[in-house]
Amino acid sequence: MSIKRLSATDGIWLSLESPDMPMHVAFLLEFTAPDGDAARYVRRWRAQFTAPVPVPQPWNLAPVPGPLGRLLALVRETDEIDPLQHIHSRRLTRVGDRQELVELATRIHREQLNPARPQWEIHIVEGLAADRFAVILKVHHSLFDGASLMRLFTDTYSEDPEDRDTPELFSIGRAQSAGEPHPDAPAPAEQPLPNPLTSKPYSANPLFSSNPLRALLIALRGVLELVRGIGSAARDALRRRRGRRDLPQRAYQQPHSIFDGPITGGRDLSLRRYDLARFKQLAKAADCTINDIVLYLVGTALREYLGEHAELPQESLTAGVPMDLREQDDDRVGTRAGMMFTALATDVDDPLERLAAVRAYIGAAKGHMADMSPNAVIGYGLGVTLPWILGLSWGFDRTPASHPMGISNVPGPRNPLYWNGARLEALYPISLLMHGNPFNVTCVGYNGALHFGVLGASDSLPPMEYLTQSLDAALDELTALLLPAEERVMPSAG
Repeated sequence: MSIKRLSATDGIWLSLESPDMPMHVAFLLEFTAPDGDAARYVRRWRAQFTAPVPVPQPWNLAPVPGPLGRLLALVRETDEIDPLQHIHSRRLTRVGDRQELVELATRIHREQLNPARPQWEIHIVEGLAADRFAVILKVHHSLFDGASLMRLFTDTYSEDPEDRDTPELFSIGRAQSAGEPHPDAPAPAEQPLPNPLTSKPYSANPLFSSNPLRALLIALRGVLELVRGIGSAARDALRRRRGRRDLPQRAYQQPHSIFDGPITGGRDLSLRRYDLARFKQLAKAADCTINDIVLYLVGTALREYLGEHAELPQESLTAGVPMDLREQDDDRVGTRAGMMFTALATDVDDPLERLAAVRAYIGAAKGHMADMSPNAVIGYGLGVTLPWILGLSWGFDRTPASHPMGISNVPGPRNPLYWNGARLEALYPISLLMHGNPFNVTCVGYNGALHFGVLGASDSLPPMEYLTQSLDAALDELTALLLPAEERVMPSAG
């Protein structure tokens, strides 16, 4: 057994783990069996796993117990895993009842992963229909983020419905062994790659070289870039203390609302699926991005949701928007993401003016980070959230949060995927919640649809189904405002 250290970013997720804040993320995937017999498909698959099996990193990594292990983000490698501890069978009591499926996913999601084991579980669910079954994949955020999980699905599943040699999810490794980069080092790149904010290429950054001095200098450059981003966050913090309210990053600028304060382990989940074509139509008509449309819809839905079931603040609510900073060939363990902080224009009455304001807010946040290197962007996010994270790590659950909610849009595969012939019909993301951050909306694009997972703290917020109903209404309203009747694509919601 060997001991390894996770990166500073990934170590944060381990340090925050608690019964009220389990730090895992999940996906609910729905499949159609290739021969129409879901029970037989599941039975044959489960029969392969009756004895312990070896798995690669990160599937074999378990947290090192104790305060020192949490402080240093230490994990230990296990030689093999017991499938009975990680793969679980479930069955709906009411065949085809989608509400029961969502309630099951919610119960599974709110339970902590066993800290003595590698941090993942697979729950395979029967009873959707004779030919349908579901898989709930649950993994700790220190091992994967939403973007890296999407890459996992792409790497694992096939676009060929006749393929019967699909590897298992937990057989696809993100190795980080001796001779590979330190977890806090910058990601490797053989050729210049585009900055996700500007499309300008970063300079080539090969991490390994026959010249050890050059490799050391590259690693040092990555650390300096990280420190530069933290310094930029510190400067913005000083400007906020001096009363600046016009900074491009809207961290620590949310008004008091029902999103303030601590949470418990209670969770409420609601799911929606929309036709991606409609979002593309709306983005084209408004001359903006799909991500802008998502932010607008969430802000608009929040106006109705809070107006009817709580209290809408007079100032705009804000949100944290993750940015995937992984390069195309970066498959390392853990997370590599930055964070932008934007306003949602929930204080603007007119829908089109609200959309324009959302575009302006997120455009300013993107412009602020456009010239930063990926490590500087990560450093900025760490610097901004550090006071909040440290407070939570020390047990202060009322530490002011940098943002009251997360909103994430994760690109996914455009073509249908298959797992040994079983067609992947839908995949819904389920994120995590924290004290001061009790609400999250994550959407994933797949095969012509956007799949929304809306998660809230059930002890402090009205039911999430009210929010997703408002999301439906916001989408219909914007469609009526922007598109002529003959161009409107009807949404598929579920």
